[in-house]
Amino acid sequence: MKPIKLGTLALTAALALGAYSTKAVVAVTVNYSKLNVSGTIITNCPTIWKNDVEKYTTKTAKFGNKQLLDLFAHWDSADRTIQPWKSAQLVIGWDWDYDVLVVDKTGTNVLFDASAGYHYAYDYYFYVDFFDAYGAGTETYVAADPGSETVKSFNSAYFELYDVYYYLPYTDLSAEGGSTQSFKQTWDVNDDPLKWSDTETANFLYSGDNYFLDVGMRTTVSGRISTSGHGKDYNYIGWAD
Repeated sequence: MKPIKLGTLALTAALALGAYSTKAVVAVTVNYSKLNVSGTIITNCPTIWKNDVEKYTTKTAKFGNKQLLDLFAHWDSADRTIQPWKSAQLVIGWDWDYDVLVVDKTGTNVLFDASAGYHYAYDYYFYVDFFDAYGAGTETYVAADPGSETVKSFNSAYFELYDVYYYLPYTDLSAEGGSTQSFKQTWDVNDDPLKWSDTETANFLYSGDNYFLDVGMRTTVSGRISTSGHGKDYNYIGWAD
């Protein structure tokens, strides 16, 4: 397996960096956690024939927050010439149906919903579900005022990066894996919510039958996606759904 830089593939040609543009705030998120994506794509190269010897080789490419932000900027641009947001970051918006959001440096101002297409059948989206199927878990509930609730759970997870000729050549990368969640909520003497904190981590290992830049089926994807956050008020993530 020969490692290559993403820059040698068509994807980075599409995501070439340039001058930054200012994007308008479309809404806000109150309950969100910062998202971190780290993935690997392995795909077959064209078959090599030499002296009656047939040889199959593979190439690998990495993708993470930076590449995704670059891609989402082009999804958000009707003319496809816009360049990435400045100081933008990725979050899971718990109050946005758990969508992956691009937000500005404050973390609150939403610039783009990268998961909207998953709900509305667009030709492009990036969706992450830490709670694709609920599994075993522990819960400690302090039924008092002030009180708290602490959850630890072990679940199935899923993600998909989908772009059907909207900006990229046919790309459909998805995988199922396992996730862990730690969550805590507290409330005061008046039974009013005080604060919450969470961490979720999902691991995906060697999922085949994927498509990357028009390379059909002979593509494998793996990766790790995690999120963590904290906030005031009430935010029950995952367990109670």
